Amino acid sequence: MASSPRSVFSRDVRLLFASLFLANLPLGYLQVVLPLYLNRVGLDPALIGLLYTVSGLVTAALVALSGVLADRFSRRWFVIWGTALPILSYLVFALSTAPGWLLVASTLGGVGLAGGAAGAMTAAAFDALLAEHTPPRHRTQVFAWSQAIWDLALAVGSLGAGLPEWIRAALPAMGELEAYRPPFFGLIVLAAVATLLALPVRDQQEVAHQRASGRSWLPRRSRGPIARYAFAVGLLGLGLGTAVQLMPLWFRLRFGTDEAALGPWYAASGTLSILALVLAPWLERRAGGARLVMAAQVSGAACLLLVALSGSYEQAAALFLARNVLTNLSWPVQQALLMAAVPPEERATAAGIGFSVWGITNSLGPALGGVLLSTGSLWLPLVVAASAYACAGIVFGLGFRPAAGTVPATKPETASSG
Repeated sequence: MASSPRSVFSRDVRLLFASLFLANLPLGYLQVVLPLYLNRVGLDPALIGLLYTVSGLVTAALVALSGVLADRFSRRWFVIWGTALPILSYLVFALSTAPGWLLVASTLGGVGLAGGAAGAMTAAAFDALLAEHTPPRHRTQVFAWSQAIWDLALAVGSLGAGLPEWIRAALPAMGELEAYRPPFFGLIVLAAVATLLALPVRDQQEVAHQRASGRSWLPRRSRGPIARYAFAVGLLGLGLGTAVQLMPLWFRLRFGTDEAALGPWYAASGTLSILALVLAPWLERRAGGARLVMAAQVSGAACLLLVALSGSYEQAAALFLARNVLTNLSWPVQQALLMAAVPPEERATAAGIGFSVWGITNSLGPALGGVLLSTGSLWLPLVVAASAYACAGIVFGLGFRPAAGTVPATKPETASSG
């Protein structure tokens, strides 16, 4: 019989989930609004892509080091400060349209899914902290909940994409760019509350003791799984950066759609992706984690290729929605595979290295995608992205089969019962 959610989730896991939801509501809003807002400010697609690239490069440069430091000192504080840092980026968006200040915002963590410095601080530490407080047998289930909450936050945030248009309609005297500012101040409030929710979360004492017991700063025991994981998520980052992050701009260039039209599709995508909450653990038990990731990523890549061939906005949006659902289905399984393959005291380091490689490839993608869009090659970014996603799925399928082996934990794992 399945455990009830409350019996699976400790107090710390529930706090992490609440913080995750509020912290990613702004991300859902910005993934639809920001590329179009920056274009209205006067930036061309190539420069918009460059801002996303800077954000990804900052993440890539810092996330591996953040993972090592979080393993050595406190995963909790890295999550807290990483959740708070985007407040400064949202303040920049609310007060300035100067390219220099927008570059500062992208560096801190307000542009793109990579998250800049804020993403570097939270990316590695959050997964490791979540695994600390979860029994191994429930880990895929908890990561599926985490993915579902993230998707729900993106969906709800995307529903707000029409806010600037509604504000302009309600206040005709307000200029086009001024209508974007009130929502940016709302994002500041959401990030502040998310930070407060993360404050009571604890580092698990047993794992903290292992981290501080004089072990090497480098992940000597988990090099093989880390290398396989980093290569695969690097391909995923390339696909995400080249096409997916600039899809609102792609839809505008191809079909002339705006934020108000795209918002409901992004919301539907996030809502349907919550199916991962039920399907990911169930499918993993029947198909195996590695095979499930391969099937989901390859199928998602096929959907992305069909988007490039679509003749209507509705057809393209429906295929993009299907691609998002399939890709999101694989993420909790990928996270569980990595957490099972490395010892507890090296988990943030392992996740950090993986995110670092992901950040490098993800940061290169938007610049490439922006240039291709500027030249009118609307189909080519999608082909590049689909190829990267398919290859990543194959790497997971072959590299994380049970025969590939895992690194056992130093001691039997426990989870906080708080």
